[in-house]
Amino acid sequence: MKRISIILACYNEQESLPLFFNAVDPVIKDIKDYQFDFVLVNDGSKDHTLQVMSDLYQTRNDITVVSLSKNFGQNPAISAGLNTATGDYVIMMDADLQDPVAIIKDIAEKFTEGYEVVNPQRKSRKKDSFFKRATAGLFYKFINHLERKEIIPQEVNCFRGLSRKAVNEINSLSEKDRYLVIEVPLIGYKTCYIEFSRDKRQVGHSKYNFDKMFMYAFNNISAGTARPLYKAITIGACSTLFFLLSSLALLIVYILELTNVINFYSSIPVFLLISCMFLAVSIVIFFIGINGLYEHNILINTRNRPTYIIEEIKKPENK
Repeated sequence: MKRISIILACYNEQESLPLFFNAVDPVIKDIKDYQFDFVLVNDGSKDHTLQVMSDLYQTRNDITVVSLSKNFGQNPAISAGLNTATGDYVIMMDADLQDPVAIIKDIAEKFTEGYEVVNPQRKSRKKDSFFKRATAGLFYKFINHLERKEIIPQEVNCFRGLSRKAVNEINSLSEKDRYLVIEVPLIGYKTCYIEFSRDKRQVGHSKYNFDKMFMYAFNNISAGTARPLYKAITIGACSTLFFLLSSLALLIVYILELTNVINFYSSIPVFLLISCMFLAVSIVIFFIGINGLYEHNILINTRNRPTYIIEEIKKPENK
């Protein structure tokens, strides 16, 4: 019988984990075609998450506990789970029950049908704040429009089902700054979508504040597309042409001595020109920042530091 490994990357989820297993056990019990095991990754939690994982490990024979040496972030933690999981298939999901456990049955059915990648796609985010819904929608549209192809499927996050072939392909990727929402579509393979409504958290609160969401968006853009670098060239060329024409116009005014006809220093055209100059400087600074993001990615991937460090791992066979 084939086996599905469910990966839970956890940061401060001491309250969520027991609720998750209470909810998931009846679901997997009714799925007769697959066996299940769980890979719990403790991403440097500050609360008692690791202790809760250890307690679950002691009372169950289907759990592997991976404890990272510190908080590396969601994507590195999931990567640790992908490298540890041994199932014929894996499902990556959150422990906070916003990813509904009932959909595991639907994902398993898609595996049986031969799909290598199963993408649960949110059809509703009503439980999220208006700001989060609006910015998330803009992010998906912007990054796909920027590259002129689908880099990230609309309303699909790290909640995915993957075959062993897909997992092995992702594990073989060499980059150190892992962004799975970019990497999973990159590998291709036979893919399908399952719609679901995202629930609210049962306990605790989201770990993504505005700063983290902002950096997450820009890091995904720099990891998934190179077009901002080309946009800088285009805008720079247009700005140069604009200022050349503006300078030529001012030179003509000076040569023809039209400053008596036009109040040169207080005229609207000059005011607009100065405003455009400040705007141009702002655009230049913005694209310097964009270039910095790409240089940061180059630095991370060339200095070859580990994506994560495992402090301890407990496997069922170690009991």
